[in-house]
Amino acid sequence: LSDDATFYSPVVFKALEGKEITKMYLSAAGLSFNMDSFKYTRELNDGNHSVLEFETTIDDISVNGVDMIEWDDDGKILNFKVMIRPFKAVEIVRAKMVEALEQI
Repeated sequence: LSDDATFYSPVVFKALEGKEITKMYLSAAGLSFNMDSFKYTRELNDGNHSVLEFETTIDDISVNGVDMIEWDDDGKILNFKVMIRPFKAVEIVRAKMVEALEQI
């Protein structure tokens, strides 16, 4: 992660700026998402930009989303944006993220 990394959450109104908070949210996502069923299903790359579509199941709710990632020339993440659908998935991800962030 770049020291100037920015994380864009699907459930937080504003961008979260800085390496530490980006690291914290990515760690919480790892605890929140069912990593046993998590898989990337599609990948689009263009230079220092990637869009990775993913699927998982959390508490029997199907989650579909994309990670939009931008790297600097040293390979460090500058921007990490997560978008999730459908609305039920957003709700369960929000609840699980709150739980995970309380553990970190």
